[in-house]
Amino acid sequence: MPAADDQSNTDMILRSIGASARPDCVGSPYANQTSQNFFNFNAFALPPANAGRFGSCGVGILQDPGMIDVDTGLAKVFRIKEQYRLRFEARFTNTNYAPPALNVGNPSTFGVLQSALPQGYDGNRTGQRALWLDF
Repeated sequence: MPAADDQSNTDMILRSIGASARPDCVGSPYANQTSQNFFNFNAFALPPANAGRFGSCGVGILQDPGMIDVDTGLAKVFRIKEQYRLRFEARFTNTNYAPPALNVGNPSTFGVLQSALPQGYDGNRTGQRALWLDF
């Protein structure tokens, strides 16, 4: 492995997941957030070559947009006769983004919210309507 790839100069370039040393934090990773720039790529820099240290950024400092689960429903019962009722129900759920891309090797996709979570994982806005006849 070339020495230039081991920024920390500690021979720990290939740890358990094959990751290199952490970067230095040189700005806010959340500056000017948009869906196309959720993480600020320019907030990170490689430590100087042969610095003999790991970068100043901590492990796990980036947090994705999180999930907000908002479900709502509406129901109305219409009495037709004494023993018959017609019930209308409508239920809706929201959409959540999937975590952004974290590959710093590709600056064009780093920090970009590219897709929504799939349905069943608090993703996609869905609606369901039902009409029930109770007797």
